[in-house]
Amino acid sequence: IAQQKLTPQQEDKLVKYIEELTACRLPPTREMIANFASSIATEPVSESWVTRFINNHSIHLISQYSTGMDSNRHNAD
Repeated sequence: IAQQKLTPQQEDKLVKYIEELTACRLPPTREMIANFASSIATEPVSESWVTRFINNHSIHLISQYSTGMDSNRHNAD
């Protein structure tokens, strides 16, 4: 049986941290998310863990991530 790497509370803190970075126009890369999660979990997380985390929290992460980037790119053009 697979165990969760992070508790729901730890995942919430990670989401909030990612949202803070994104609000500062510094959205983290997948590698950065893996590093943050690994340091919280005190063990490495896999690439598939990062994918599942992003998919599970996409309502919080993806919309802000892509919306902010797209509007910045649009304004730059």
